[in-house]
Amino acid sequence: MTASDRSALDFEDLLARLADVVYAVDVGGRFTYVNPAGSRVFGREPDEIVGAHFSLVIEPGALADTAEHFRRGIEGPETNPFFETRILRPNGEVRELEIHAGSLYRRGRLVGRQGVGRDITELRRLQEELAEKTSRLALLEDQQRAAMDVYRRLNLVAGQVVSDPARAGRALDAVEDSFQLETARSLGLQDDLEIIRLVSDGYSNQEISERVHLSVHTVKDRVSRIVTALDARSRAGVASRAAEAGVLRAHPPQD
Repeated sequence: MTASDRSALDFEDLLARLADVVYAVDVGGRFTYVNPAGSRVFGREPDEIVGAHFSLVIEPGALADTAEHFRRGIEGPETNPFFETRILRPNGEVRELEIHAGSLYRRGRLVGRQGVGRDITELRRLQEELAEKTSRLALLEDQQRAAMDVYRRLNLVAGQVVSDPARAGRALDAVEDSFQLETARSLGLQDDLEIIRLVSDGYSNQEISERVHLSVHTVKDRVSRIVTALDARSRAGVASRAAEAGVLRAHPPQD
C-alpha cells in the first residue's frame, strides 16, 4: 500500500468519525458523496442518497431558498458560503442544518459544490425555549409592576373611605374597570366589551347593531369571535363565561 493509499484511507476514516454532515454534489445538484453522519441526519442509506438530487432530502418549504443558494454558489463560487436549511426525513421528522459550503474543482474546472452541515435542531429548540422563558419572565415582571401599582392605589382609596366614601367608590370602580380592560385585552376582546354586555343582557344581533352603530353582519361576526374567545360554546353562555373571565361587570339595564 502506497503512502497515497494510506492517506486516502485515513481521510475516509476521519470523515466517517465526524459528527457533522459532509457532502458533495455535482453541478446538477446530484449527490456524489455523503459521509455516515449525513446518512444518519438524512435518515437514508448512502446508496439511496448518492446519485439523487439534493431536493430528495430538503423539506419542501426550504427547497426554494436552498436551490437559490446552490445557484448562487455555482454562478459565483466564492460567494455565499453560509446558509441554513431544513431536512425532511422519510419518517416525517424535520432537522435543521447550518451549512458551510464551497466550490469543488477537478483540474481547475468547477465540478460541483461541497459542504459541512451541522445539525442545529436541538440548539434551535433550546433558543426557542429560552426566548419563551424570557418572554414569560418579562410578562411576570410587568404583571408584578402592575399589581404593585394597584396595591398603591388601593391603599390610597382605603385612606379616603372614611373622609369621602363616594370618591372612594369611584376610585374602586376605576380600578375594576382597569382590570376588566386588561383582561379583555389579553383575550383580544378590548373592543367588544359593550357587545359582551349586550349579549349577556339578552339583546339580539339586530338590537345590538342599533345600539353600537355597526351592521348586523359585523355584529354577528363579533359575537362569534366573543363566543370562541370565551369558550362559551354559544351566545347563551357568554354571560357566565365573561363573568368568570373578569370581562363583565354588573351594570344597570340601559335603554
